[in-house]
Amino acid sequence: MKKYINAIMIIGMLSVTAGCGAELSKVAENHSNISLFSIENKAEAKTIAVEKLEVEKLSDEFINRIVQDTDDQYQVKNFSSEEEINNHLREVASEDLAKKITTSYFEERDGALYIVPTELFPWMNSDNPYELTQLNEYEYQLVQSNQSDLYGSYTIEIKFLYEDNHWIIKNFTIK
Repeated sequence: MKKYINAIMIIGMLSVTAGCGAELSKVAENHSNISLFSIENKAEAKTIAVEKLEVEKLSDEFINRIVQDTDDQYQVKNFSSEEEINNHLREVASEDLAKKITTSYFEERDGALYIVPTELFPWMNSDNPYELTQLNEYEYQLVQSNQSDLYGSYTIEIKFLYEDNHWIIKNFTIK
């Protein structure tokens, strides 16, 4: 009888272990699939290249978005609120820079948007040489010295940032 009990215990242990083995195999297979999926995603992410920075094109686009068509009362024709012009600027500028430009050069009155009549800040001159330095994979800095009748000699530094799959102007300083 003792032999029968031992045999039943051994069979029972084998069947319990076999069930666990099957479950462990499923867990290991799922883990392998998850690991493989993760490796494929990482490889795909590494193959997505950062688009080439075109500083002159982006700089011109930034200024073109600030300069707006207005009527003789300086009412902006294509936008009716500070929020609209700010969103328009955000496509090529950081949130902070777009807000500074919006509050400095535009005002909303009586349900309409007006440009504040003032001189535009000095900007880069595409005809003059400039120095472009890569700060890291997602950030560049442009430095250019210029001379103009209105502003005299000045140096402009523009920082470009790769954000949300496109380049924007992060900020700029004029010295």
